[in-house]
Parts: sequence; structure tokens; C-alpha cells
Amino acid sequence: MSINIFKSRIRNPKDAFIHIIFGVTIGYFIGFLFIFDGDYDISKHIHLIEHERPTQKPENFNLRCVIIIHKSTHKPEKVISALSDGYTKLCQETIYFTNNQKVFEKFQKNYTMYFVESNLNHFYWSFYQYAMEFSSKVPAQWTFLGDDQTYLIVPNLQNTLRSFDSEKPQIIGKVRDSGSVFSWLFPFISFKKISIRGGVVFSNSAIDKLSACKGFFFARASDYALYDCSEEYGLQIADPFDEDALRFKNISIVSCERGKMFRSCDFLWSVI
Repeated sequence: MSINIFKSRIRNPKDAFIHIIFGVTIGYFIGFLFIFDGDYDISKHIHLIEHERPTQKPENFNLRCVIIIHKSTHKPEKVISALSDGYTKLCQETIYFTNNQKVFEKFQKNYTMYFVESNLNHFYWSFYQYAMEFSSKVPAQWTFLGDDQTYLIVPNLQNTLRSFDSEKPQIIGKVRDSGSVFSWLFPFISFKKISIRGGVVFSNSAIDKLSACKGFFFARASDYALYDCSEEYGLQIADPFDEDALRFKNISIVSCERGKMFRSCDFLWSVI
């Protein structure tokens, strides 16, 4: 018996429309299953404070602060002065990176500052990774990486980090899901990211692993690459900002205004 496969082809626009609707429905359903499965998997990588405690809490708290000074920063002299007189006093080491040559030439003598000859900024993974890797040549217990628009309450961060083991590859920051309608159409693509605008904290072993995260298939944007690389290299991601899940019961987020000198207050640690 012979079968003519051309007899089953679509005969009119109505049939074509029905086939399209059917295909989109199936794709939507499959995408939902993959996203649900992805949300389930991420819970394995986000460790709660009460589930992950070091056996011994170190008496000494060693924090390196790495700050990116943007080329377009308005009145960088005042910004750097405010940072120097502010929370960086509580950092055991403060390192500045900038792609503004005038700022570098003016401040390099008084601060530990490095000039990055590039038109990119730390929102690009190559720049972010370079600053992270270069600043960690001398190991530190913890490294905070932010920019000149970030404000940090160091004592509150210190209280939080006592619940983490700095010997493990830990990364602490705000995890966001930027999924939209495209996440249903492309279920195999991850839309999760670690927001770098509010600053991110790394253990030294985490930086060692992230330094190896290079390649064509990783995202160019720092926040997406940071999440993808953390999963690829087995880093433990902790999100202290998830109030809905109450992951960190002793942490609350406080929004604030910092006047003209600072625009946002994403990375504010407030102990209840």
C-alpha cells in the first residue's frame, strides 16, 4: 500500500491558522514545564542561612572592597572623597578601577587605583571579570564588588557573612528573573541573573572559579554571565533580598535616597 504524504498538507488558510494555534499552545505548555523545572533546580543552588553554617566562626573579618568609577560619573572628586570618608574606612582594603584617565591621573597617588584602557564598563563581563580577578591576586576572606553608585553598611554585612563559610565558593547578591514572553518561546535559555547594580560579595574560592569562566557561549552582560558561570562552576548562590521566601530572617531591605551624589541604594543591609 502506498501513502501519498502530500494529501495531508494544509489546504487553506483556516487549516494553517489552526496548525499555528496548536503549535503555539504546545510550545507554551512545554515552556511552562521547563521554567517550572528550572525554578525548582535553582533552589538547590540558593543556600539558606539556617541550612549552611560554618563549623567555626572566624574572629577576624577580612573584607576587600572593589569599586568601579565610571567614566561618566558626575564630579568624581566628590564621589571618591565621600567613599573614602564613608564605608570604605571599614574595609581592610579598598581598590578602585576606572576607565577615566583624568580621574586615574589625579587620584592614583592617594588611592589604590587602576586604569582600565577600555570603552567598556563593569556591566560587560570581560571588564567585570578582569576587575574581580586582578583585585584578588592577594587572597581575601570576602570581596565586595560595587560601583560609585553603591552604598554598603559594612557592620550589617559583617553580621550576615558570619553565617557563611568563606572557605566555600560562595556568591551573595540579588537574584532576578528577567523572563518575559520570550522565556516561554525559548525555554532552554536562562533569563536569570545576579544584579550587579547593588553590589555582589564573593568568597576567594568563588573568584578562583569565576576567573575560569570564559568562552563564546557565555553571556557578555555581567549580571547574566555571573549567574550562568556560578551554576556552571558549582558556586553556592545566596540571595539575601528575597523577602517573600524569607530566606534570611534577620535581613530586611530598606530603600533610601542619597541625594545628588548617589542615585540608588540597592545594596543596603539592615539587621532587624
